[in-house]
Amino acid sequence: MYKNRSHYFSRLMFYSAAAILITLLLILGGRNHASAQAVNEEFRASANAFLRRLSSAEYLGMDDSFVNTISGIDALNSNPAGLSFIDKGRFTTHVSRFPRTVATIAKMNNLERYEDHSQHTLHASGLEFINYSMPLGKTGGIGFDFAIGHEGLFSRVNHLGKATNSFPETDFAIGIGYGGKPFRGLAIGVDARWLRSKVQEAEGERHIGHGYAYNLGLIQKLGDHLRIGGVIRNLSNGLSFTDNAIPDRIHRNLLVGGGYQRRYKDMVFQIGIDLNPPFEDGIRADVGGTVWYREFIGGRLGYLRHTEKQFGSILNLETGQVEFQGRLWKAEGLTLGLGLQVKGIYINAAYTPQIQPMENEGEQIRIETGKSVYAFSIGQQF
Repeated sequence: MYKNRSHYFSRLMFYSAAAILITLLLILGGRNHASAQAVNEEFRASANAFLRRLSSAEYLGMDDSFVNTISGIDALNSNPAGLSFIDKGRFTTHVSRFPRTVATIAKMNNLERYEDHSQHTLHASGLEFINYSMPLGKTGGIGFDFAIGHEGLFSRVNHLGKATNSFPETDFAIGIGYGGKPFRGLAIGVDARWLRSKVQEAEGERHIGHGYAYNLGLIQKLGDHLRIGGVIRNLSNGLSFTDNAIPDRIHRNLLVGGGYQRRYKDMVFQIGIDLNPPFEDGIRADVGGTVWYREFIGGRLGYLRHTEKQFGSILNLETGQVEFQGRLWKAEGLTLGLGLQVKGIYINAAYTPQIQPMENEGEQIRIETGKSVYAFSIGQQF
């Protein structure tokens, strides 16, 4: 009788989690559709990319396949439901470096030969964040984070000769998150962060905007080895710039996925897959896995496919003029990671592909420089 009750309860939790995930998808899809009728939602704030990059080196190495299995301090900025699995306090610092990327676009000329037509340039950028998490007993776990992103060359003076000592464009965030387990096998979480974003116009004038963003997530355990999960990220009314011409919309994201974990002798294996609907600009999906040996050393491997539409300036090589263009960009390829744990100290490194412009019909694109992104983190458990 007790076995039947347990089986019934597990099925009830599964259907409840599935219903919640479907509801989140319908809400997100409906709100995006309604907003697109009034405003061009593709014209987004620079902080959108900043928020998307807030993933730790531990999960970047397995292609960000984390939404269902992420736990502890790494759940900050990702799926806050994972904060409910904290059993010890932990402090982590993280650094990512995005290279200067130059993409040359060649088009067919009158002689039916490809010749260089225009050039995209992404400035070198960096991202650093600090996370701290601690357990709250049976009530779950709490975490705090501080992050800063910067793009372009560090400048000590502006074009007028005044001291600035800053990067031309920066993003800054302070956040807090909480995760708990209201039912057996089901974890839910929420986090919120205050944002400050500084952007620079083509003329050199800089603008500062402020705003808030929220994440809502859940994770459902199905037995001892399987989990499913989902998260809505970046719920926000956008940023408040004094100039209405500055893009201020922050794009909402829905991620759903499943993961499987198994222990065999001294080895722990984990695989996961995430989907990022709706697939308006092509399929966005992540799949990855990790293997740990005696909780001492681990390797990670994944495959990333992310597409998004970006608006930006390009240099027309024929006229020498700067033009404004919208184009699909894609990051696709293998991701690699390595982890080491020694006496409560966690060290992780990751390699991922850089986002690049996609070819339109009749074009060829050549990446001159900047194809890979590197990330590194170190943490202390206590």
